[in-house]
Amino acid sequence: MNTNQQSNIEQAIDDLCENLVWSWAYYHSLKGLQSVAKSSPISLDAYPQLTSCLYHGFFDVLFIKMHNHIDSSKEACGFPKLFKLLRKYFSDDAELMEQIRTDEQRFKTEVDVETVKNWRHEISAHLTQSYRNDAFYTTWRLHLSDIENLLKLFEEVVEHYSVRLLNRFNDTRKPSAEIIREIEQLLTNAEPSNSADPKGRAAD
Repeated sequence: MNTNQQSNIEQAIDDLCENLVWSWAYYHSLKGLQSVAKSSPISLDAYPQLTSCLYHGFFDVLFIKMHNHIDSSKEACGFPKLFKLLRKYFSDDAELMEQIRTDEQRFKTEVDVETVKNWRHEISAHLTQSYRNDAFYTTWRLHLSDIENLLKLFEEVVEHYSVRLLNRFNDTRKPSAEIIREIEQLLTNAEPSNSADPKGRAAD
């Protein structure tokens, strides 16, 4: 691997890691809201409009960020781009080529990947008739625990290639872990006003 190839691979992995950092941040934000909803629902009742905006906004951007990892469009910087680079630079490395095929298959068969695609395409990134269809929300229901498992899969895959090709470990999860506590502290100081029950998209 020459200097230019290493630079291209490092940039591809950096792009994935940065996107994963933000994905974890939005996930942790939702976990913070969920924690307050369970421990002190009256705190959310104080801010019904803000709670609804945060809840739906975090989900929309999280679905978009998660989809970035598997986006195969031409200019996208997801796993497909990394795999394309690796096939170009290391076509003679049978073990690496087999690992790429394995990871691609994992993404194709992972049910939650398809769910994220549908949420992103039908609700978050585009305004389609699906948002009026109750069956959509039932068919493609996604729990926060499912989202966490999918993020862990993305984390596992990017770490494998980062360690093997760059000898580098990344920390994409911990930078935003404090968000849960911050949201708890911020919202549990609220004084109750009127109640609200914004419709959500995840439950545990």
